Amino acid sequence: MIEGLPTGYAARNYRGAVDHAALATISTADAAADGVDEVVSVEDIDAHYAHLNNCDPDRDIFIVDHDGESVAYGRTEWRDVIGEHRAYFALLRTAGEHRHLYAPMLSWLETRIGEIASSHEDASEKKIEIWAVEAPAGPKVGLAPLLEERGYTRVTYGASMVRPDLEDIPDAALPAGLEVRAVEPDHLRTIWEADREAFRDHWGESEWTEENWKWFLEFPYRDESLWKIAWDGDEVAGQVKSFIDREENEAFGRERGWTEFISTGRKWRRQGVARALICESLRELKDRGMTEAALGVHVENPNGAYHLYESLGFSIVHRFGTYHKDI
Repeated sequence: MIEGLPTGYAARNYRGAVDHAALATISTADAAADGVDEVVSVEDIDAHYAHLNNCDPDRDIFIVDHDGESVAYGRTEWRDVIGEHRAYFALLRTAGEHRHLYAPMLSWLETRIGEIASSHEDASEKKIEIWAVEAPAGPKVGLAPLLEERGYTRVTYGASMVRPDLEDIPDAALPAGLEVRAVEPDHLRTIWEADREAFRDHWGESEWTEENWKWFLEFPYRDESLWKIAWDGDEVAGQVKSFIDREENEAFGRERGWTEFISTGRKWRRQGVARALICESLRELKDRGMTEAALGVHVENPNGAYHLYESLGFSIVHRFGTYHKDI
């Protein structure tokens, strides 16, 4: 199935949920090898793989086994970036000591993407897209150096940011006329639709589908009691949908909450909505016993998200490059 694998390694097709525990273990080990403190749970994999977009699991996912153990996997899927190109996303994950598999895995994914792209006559501009952790210093390890060797170009950065304590949280009020309300079940679709609309003008976004809605409902850490949703009458002006991953906290001996899934509707931007909601979210997490907070950000977000988070005490702990290669 994959040419160039070392002796003792064999690639096979994905077999469904029976493989999810292995995928979670591999993903967690891959993150650890990059110096990223992350635990990927079986529930994470279950929710994501139940709602893939533009991915044929029988043909677009592979797993590599070694000595009776699954040690690596890859996946490709495609999406149309709003107003731009068609992106063919490639994911590569390995248990840390098996990173020499990256090269043959990438070759297989590029070949498979070429097959898919050649059948897409409706797309004039096509790019392979891969995310890779940027090594902070020292000798280059991981996926990023291989991508550079293969002719990929880093086009933008994302980052993980952490606020190391929940002290001295600023006072920040919502604009007049907005209010935070407790989330009711019949609010969920309105909240999701507002988030979808807010993100349509962000870098690299594609149209969200009903599969994305289903994944939203099945997100394993969903806790509406943590959410801070700002309403302007019947419209959602902004939102922060915080969550706590207790398994990950236990694994790393910390009490971290995530102030994540942050968005502000276009007509309410640059009025302090996100600042007020994040500060309220930080206080909520502190009340729940958390001692630090984290979030992810597109560093070059044109709406100034990175600078907002930095001003609220968050700082970068890991950078992630987005790499493109023309097809």
